[in-house]
Amino acid sequence: MQSPKPATEPDDGLERNVDTVIASCDGDARAAVRALIVQVAYLEREIQYFRVAVSSGFSRQWHHKRWPVETDASETNG
Repeated sequence: MQSPKPATEPDDGLERNVDTVIASCDGDARAAVRALIVQVAYLEREIQYFRVAVSSGFSRQWHHKRWPVETDASETNG
């Protein structure tokens, strides 16, 4: 049930990864989606954990003073 990709689209391995996930769930696409949702929830919990575990020095943003990061948001319109 794969639709053909346009000739101009680069092969980034996404379709192969999708097929691998579905195959790992014995061809059940619903189970594959469920497994991916569970994995995303796990990774989101890990991110929360690491945010809490970051040192106080880093959370006081000393890294921005040492290594300035330029973004569009940092520009002032005046």
